[in-house]
Amino acid sequence: MEKFTNSNKSESVHQLIRLRDEMDQFLIHLADSQHIDMTDGSKQNLGAFLALQKFSNPALHSYLVEEGFSSIDSISPHVLYSLNKMISHLSSNGVQQNENYIDRKNAIYLKNHRNQEVLGKLEEDPISIMVTLDKTMLKKPAIFKELLRAGMTIARINLARDYSVWKKLIENIRAAEKELGLDPNRKCKIYMDLPGPKIRVNDFKKITVPLKINTEKTSPIGYLVSNNSKDSLKSDYFQININIDEFTNFATGQIIPFIDSNGAKRNFTVREIISSTCLKVELNKSAILNEETIIELSQENKCKLTNLLERKVTIKVKKGDILRIYKSQHYLGKPRSKGEPASIGITIPEALRDVRVRDKVFIDDGNICAVVLGITDEYVEVEITLTRNKREEIKPDKGLNFPDSLVYLNVPAITETDIKILPEIIPFVDLIGISFIHQPNDIVILKGYLDQHSGRKIGVIAKIETKYALLSLSRIILEGLNLDLFGVMIARGDLAIEIGYEQLAKAQEGILEICRAAHVPVIWATSILHNMNKKGIPLRAELTDAYMGLRADCIMMNKGPYVSNSVKLLQHLDHINKDPLLEFRNSVLSFAQIGFE
Repeated sequence: MEKFTNSNKSESVHQLIRLRDEMDQFLIHLADSQHIDMTDGSKQNLGAFLALQKFSNPALHSYLVEEGFSSIDSISPHVLYSLNKMISHLSSNGVQQNENYIDRKNAIYLKNHRNQEVLGKLEEDPISIMVTLDKTMLKKPAIFKELLRAGMTIARINLARDYSVWKKLIENIRAAEKELGLDPNRKCKIYMDLPGPKIRVNDFKKITVPLKINTEKTSPIGYLVSNNSKDSLKSDYFQININIDEFTNFATGQIIPFIDSNGAKRNFTVREIISSTCLKVELNKSAILNEETIIELSQENKCKLTNLLERKVTIKVKKGDILRIYKSQHYLGKPRSKGEPASIGITIPEALRDVRVRDKVFIDDGNICAVVLGITDEYVEVEITLTRNKREEIKPDKGLNFPDSLVYLNVPAITETDIKILPEIIPFVDLIGISFIHQPNDIVILKGYLDQHSGRKIGVIAKIETKYALLSLSRIILEGLNLDLFGVMIARGDLAIEIGYEQLAKAQEGILEICRAAHVPVIWATSILHNMNKKGIPLRAELTDAYMGLRADCIMMNKGPYVSNSVKLLQHLDHINKDPLLEFRNSVLSFAQIGFE
């Protein structure tokens, strides 16, 4: 559309009509190319909103504001209706298209109705609050009553973490509701995240821990024990198990030599023959014994230790280090050694199929950042570009993100594990979250399983936490609107890593606006009042974040010892927003002015 320069009414009407015509053509093309039913008011309005972003003219925006109209940017829940109203008011004959578009009243009704159906939230209710439960709460059952009293309306269970106890968590919620005498028709809803395809660091290689005996600080007395020993031994003394069935031809005072792991000559002196399977001995000097240490019981009988403890290796990296990510699902991580950099395996090697040189890689919620240097048949080699601390430890089970690597092409959002879990949870769950949703077909797949196993309505929540899901959001919502109950979660943890922290604020605003246009409930998630949850005192910045989150329809809280206090604070913030003195929903000014009430 050419730049708007004429400020007279007839030109503005012409520009608005042209904008409307271009939007109509866009909707027709959208309906034909993507087989979208434009008789659905929310689908039509979402399409109109997207067309508005494509065709609208900044100069026209300015003119409308100068003439006393709202900016076109503010009409997202009822785009075509408001556009027609503007044309009607500016036209000399007041003529407008007689179309059955969603108006402001219907937009509000649709949103409130879906909030009630999906979130259980009535129009007069305060903000819906979802709280993440976890297994540690089972040790303190009183917390369930605390959360319900504080205002929790939805209980979240992350099946990737708490699959083993999900049923016990629900039982505790229901028991707490009965004890509190809550209305059985307004039960706390149960939301469960499917585990989904979270890419995690595989386990690490184990090494034996050398046995260190310091005769200057601890007793030099201990026991040599055979494989078959059942002797009851004094726990204060060291115990060395060796690969022999029994001790024969030993005498008190006999010397048993060995060379420790540092190459030092050491020996045990037999002080007492406890039994044929146990000797009480005294070590002559401090020693370190490992899996290679040989204890010479005789020239023919040389034994090794069998009771050394094992531990996983530690892998630490710093900026500039090289790390290899192996494509084998069974690869065990190893620290750097002579000639080879540190290396790890991952739980879903398929995620590496389309990795390219210079792609970004993030480990452990972005605490370690890297870039791909090279790719072989066996591994992907990356260079560490940034770490939270000077040296950062990589730990098993921590997440990895490959935002540039087209993961969605090779890793399905609905996994085999998800499919196995669904029949178990369906009788108990109200809302199911699709973790790492990629595209609209993921909703179709889940709906198929829900229809197969359930005769009741179960809500589906699309968790927007990858770059591709963000770019596919409108298509995901258009498919979601085919369901009875559907909502969107802004899963800001992984999303921030995928798109870059600096892009998150803009992205979450865009998600909110698209969902407003589609009249779809939105859940604001991840790190809300994080410091408050952990320490009981909110940071100023997180208060601002929580306040902004009240624009969504539900706020999700993570676990923490003070989470019930955080829930109360959210309720208080929501109450303040509705207080006549601090009303911001119906006024640009968010506070009263003395003398001008």
